[in-house]
Amino acid sequence: MIRTILADDHKLFCDGLERVLNDSGHFQVVQKFYNGQSLLEKMQAYNADLLIIDVEMPAINGFDAIKRIRLNNNTSKIVVLSMHEESVFSQEAFMLGADAYLNKSMESMQLIDSLLKTCQGAKLFPAASMTTKIESPFSEREQEILRLIASGKTSEQIAERLKISHLTVKAHRRNMMRKLNVNNAAELITKALEMGFLYRLSQ
Repeated sequence: MIRTILADDHKLFCDGLERVLNDSGHFQVVQKFYNGQSLLEKMQAYNADLLIIDVEMPAINGFDAIKRIRLNNNTSKIVVLSMHEESVFSQEAFMLGADAYLNKSMESMQLIDSLLKTCQGAKLFPAASMTTKIESPFSEREQEILRLIASGKTSEQIAERLKISHLTVKAHRRNMMRKLNVNNAAELITKALEMGFLYRLSQ
């Protein structure tokens, strides 16, 4: 059984979703939260495999909650289940490290199938979220440094090549990691590749 947490401020919807998931035979809803603050405070205690979260919630919204969760938890799958169809929402979810962005209007069986695929490692987003519509957040200098980091160059080697201080390189590196919400150079390169930034930079 896939241990699942629900986070949605609409209690009636949350209860209905719980029944759908439990009746499927694949999921066990271990807790429901109705605002982002209580989710962040108590989520760790439930050791969940899957978090299904809405965007709009009181106290702390879904996107801010995902950002904070990903700072300490890279194992739980996170699915955003929202009524918003605008691509900016799915793009934001993708950039913050969610595993899927699904619409609340989908049929129950389609939802179950999508959740199972996500738990098996699939990334499910509207096509626009994973295309060039996501603009690179990096400056030209950062893009240049990103390419050199990806090629295996150290901060000192990059500094020598670009004729700048190695402290400047490290500052750019920290800034890029902050923009993608990652903790080290390896995660920076991995996420830049996943989001298409590094591929486009190499063209």
